[in-house]
Amino acid sequence: MNAHITEQDEEDAALWVARHMGGPVDATAFSQWLDGKAGRRELFDAMWASCMDESVTASLQEHATIQDNAPVAANDTAVVARPARALMALAAVAAVLVVIGGFAWQPMSHMLAPGESYQTAIGEVREIALADGSTVVLNGASAIEVQLADDGRHVTLNTGEALFDVAHDEKRPFTVEAGAGEVTVLGTRFDLALNDQQIELEVLRGVVRFEAAGADNTAVLVRRAQRSVLQGGAPTAPVSAVVRSEPDWRTGWLEMTDMPLGQLIPRLERWTAKTIELEDPALLERRVAGRFKLSDPGEVLTGLGAIHGFQVRETDTSFVIQGP
Repeated sequence: MNAHITEQDEEDAALWVARHMGGPVDATAFSQWLDGKAGRRELFDAMWASCMDESVTASLQEHATIQDNAPVAANDTAVVARPARALMALAAVAAVLVVIGGFAWQPMSHMLAPGESYQTAIGEVREIALADGSTVVLNGASAIEVQLADDGRHVTLNTGEALFDVAHDEKRPFTVEAGAGEVTVLGTRFDLALNDQQIELEVLRGVVRFEAAGADNTAVLVRRAQRSVLQGGAPTAPVSAVVRSEPDWRTGWLEMTDMPLGQLIPRLERWTAKTIELEDPALLERRVAGRFKLSDPGEVLTGLGAIHGFQVRETDTSFVIQGP
């Protein structure tokens, strides 16, 4: 291990272990920390391996609150490979879990992970790594709550859109609740979006059970390259969909073919602080198509208006769509 690793690095590594053990982590921030100094990756790996060793669980519980009062030499900046130092780092993990989760230490197989909340700003795309090996990519202006437990994994999509890549685990189903809809998987990849009054699901890999929350009799199985929409209290029958390895919004693009304007609006609103309003509700059914950069929703609307016969008036707070 690198000789310039400090006690602060050890404390930071312990915190990252605690975060991984307790729930989702910010994958970008974690990667930046690892790459910020030689030896940090090895330090984290060693500490993680120690925490995963069942033989240290009882010792960790017993010593989590012990403070080491032994003096430290002035030149003690290197990693000290003695059991006391390793135990201090492990005890720091337990202490962090107690503070963050508000519960006493218990073995990992019986630990209920505390809930974590994540959200993105308008136009921001963010990837979240979960402790079970799954990843979630949030579209702009989106928010989720995550809870991982020993008997199941649960995510609530409160607003916006998210791409889920779920690690396979037969003993722990992965459930996502979004508005009035719910999907359940064991391991798959899918995109789920709250678009105004609709909940839209598209499956990129595997099979997803899609139903109205609390209504098992509405469930449909949506397979790879299929999509379904929850509307009117039940999901529609799955239909074929053109599936790419990554949804366009991950790279800031939007591609649509014969889409009602009413379905386009919530997608654009994730990328602008302004509201999008229509003077004539009949325009919601106007069919539009094209491929556009999401970073300028006003330009998208203006371009579509020129093609599909409507006008766009911009104010300080909104884009107003008008008839010809």
